[in-house]
Amino acid sequence: MSFGADEEILQDFLVEAGEILEQLSEQLVELESRPDDADLLNAIFRGFHTVKGGAGFLQLNELVECCHIAENVFDILRKGERRVDAELMDVVLEALDTVNSMFGQVRERTDITAATPELLAALARLAEPAGAEAAAPAPVAAVAEPEPEAEASGGDITDSEFEQLLDSLNAAKAQAEAPEPVAVDAASDEITDAEFESLLDQLHGKGQFAPDSVAAASAAAPGADAAPSGDITDDEFEALLDQLHGKGTFAADALPGAVAAAAPAAAAPAAAGDHISEHEFEALLDELHGKGKFAPDAVSGAGAASAPAAAATVAAKPAAKPAAAAAAPAPAKAPAPAPARQAAPAADKHPASEAETTVRVDTARLDEIMNMVGELVLVRNRLVRLGLNSGDEAMSKAVSNLDVVTADLQTAVMKTRMQPIKKVFGRFPRLVRDLARQLKKEINLELVGEETDLDKNLVEALADPLVHLVRNAVDHGVETPEEREAAGKSRNGKVILAAEQEGDHILLSISDDGKGMDANVLRAIAVKRGVMDKDAADRLSESDCYNLIFAPGFSTKTEISDVSGRGVGMDVVKTKISQLNGSINIYSTKGQGSKIVIKVPLTLAIMPTLMVMLGNQAFAFPLVNVNEIFHLDLSRTNVVDGQEVVIVRDKALPLFYLKRWLVSSAAHEEQREGHVVILSVGTQRIGFVVDQLVGQEEVVIKPLGKMLQGTPGMSGATITGDGRIALILDVPSMLKRYAARRI
Repeated sequence: MSFGADEEILQDFLVEAGEILEQLSEQLVELESRPDDADLLNAIFRGFHTVKGGAGFLQLNELVECCHIAENVFDILRKGERRVDAELMDVVLEALDTVNSMFGQVRERTDITAATPELLAALARLAEPAGAEAAAPAPVAAVAEPEPEAEASGGDITDSEFEQLLDSLNAAKAQAEAPEPVAVDAASDEITDAEFESLLDQLHGKGQFAPDSVAAASAAAPGADAAPSGDITDDEFEALLDQLHGKGTFAADALPGAVAAAAPAAAAPAAAGDHISEHEFEALLDELHGKGKFAPDAVSGAGAASAPAAAATVAAKPAAKPAAAAAAPAPAKAPAPAPARQAAPAADKHPASEAETTVRVDTARLDEIMNMVGELVLVRNRLVRLGLNSGDEAMSKAVSNLDVVTADLQTAVMKTRMQPIKKVFGRFPRLVRDLARQLKKEINLELVGEETDLDKNLVEALADPLVHLVRNAVDHGVETPEEREAAGKSRNGKVILAAEQEGDHILLSISDDGKGMDANVLRAIAVKRGVMDKDAADRLSESDCYNLIFAPGFSTKTEISDVSGRGVGMDVVKTKISQLNGSINIYSTKGQGSKIVIKVPLTLAIMPTLMVMLGNQAFAFPLVNVNEIFHLDLSRTNVVDGQEVVIVRDKALPLFYLKRWLVSSAAHEEQREGHVVILSVGTQRIGFVVDQLVGQEEVVIKPLGKMLQGTPGMSGATITGDGRIALILDVPSMLKRYAARRI
């Protein structure tokens, strides 16, 4: 294990491997439903192969070992020598968990815990063919009958053979462009053959340079002199990439036969417009390996004999196709694919230029930029207020323009912090698959709106609440296959996880087609667990009954398991969503299923608020919680069970005088005038009486100082447009602190 490598290289590995491992988790679950999908098998194989290569470069040998055997398993699968089954998937998913664990240890810079011998043994057993009678015939065998030798070379090449190819290409290029051996010392940043070979060895954990193979290849292809020296066609380059990223083993004795079979086709002229230059080839290699150039002068010792061999080797795979299509000699047909590729060079060059325009920025720097934009928003608010009071038309126009530009800048900076929620959704196929198997249920998970963007901090904060909700849907919502059949439903249950943007908020929903909720059962459980008395439970509406599941310690399970039953999951969800200034609602129909909808703001950095006044002090309610506002009318108030309520559309809502809580001099003051602000707090609606309404204002949340941190009911502070300091109210914690007084 080596953490002493360049920090930048390690960071690149952590980013790339992290993305690949996330994709592998989704792809492996998808493979269970599509076990014969060749593209999916190849994608999983390449994923393990790429992680192994990066780990090998950093000498993370434990990670290399596990990925290498997993890679071999998928090599066997994609060759049709074994089929995907439940046992194989269990072992491979366990291997992925182990790889993820080791990856986490690399990220934390701690010692890596190697995979258990039992897991490695199970993987090694699966990496062997299932048996000749069970092996499916290779799909390319029938096509390759006319040219068996060419088919033998149609597989993948090893790193050593790829090195030979690079050496030969450069030798030919040097021979064609530099007759006199001059200007070989101009490139001080080039690396030698030995260094490049060592780099590949570390990158892939294998491969030795074999001069004998080059000699054999060059001897087998004397007729390839007519092939273009130095340049390769797009088709040949694509074949080379396929081989480079494909299987890591190659039959060395098949190489001379393949080259010999390909030599006639290699002599055929290729379309001139299909060539890519050496510099473009180097740029593409840079993208693949993250390393610089190779030295043309370093390979001059390869000799002229290597150049024909290289040309013939590259041409081997394209040449096999026309030869297999017709038994007759096909030199005339070899260039046939060229017209269809006329537009390809421009497309092939595009990824290189695209990579050059992408910059990786540290999250801390984005946070710093966002903070500065927040300060600009505060200045903007102040100038807007001054412009309105100045009466100067020119000043008002300038401030109006500044307002527009600031809003655009704020939106642009927010977008740089956005991530698709797919980053969170990606973990759920595996979660649902494992839970369904544990609970012996058959469940299909459907993901909708994975590309919906929201703030990076929110993406991370929503992960745990969504895990609880999905587990709840799988465990409590969807019935067993037998229960579903008895109810006239299909054996397979469905859970839908969806996301969509609504204005400056994100709506997340988790729905299932299970048994739904029974309001009477929930009332009985609430009384049994002492959450409320029977009279209070009987007065609850169906919607209020559904919201009981968010009460601490409330669970419909009679037995505690490692999946559920403790009554803490949904309470955690409600608390977390409240901290994110969001709301959560439940909709359910008995026998048909349930749906839980979460609404959260797009970003936590800048918050729309409703500014109010209590005496001379400004306070801000998060606008997402504000439901409605009306003038205080004491004739609409009453007292029920010692709690003052206000009647809103024939429904009694708790009413609190905020001034008595937050302004010490008004603790016992009778208030007969003011405004009532109705807020949605979780699943409840509550009224607060305030003195004045200032209006809606976007604010930047500033943390409270050390002396005020942890003050109940306060989530932060901000500066208003008129220069006042306003406290931002945390309504849920404020209710916990003050509502028991019932003042």
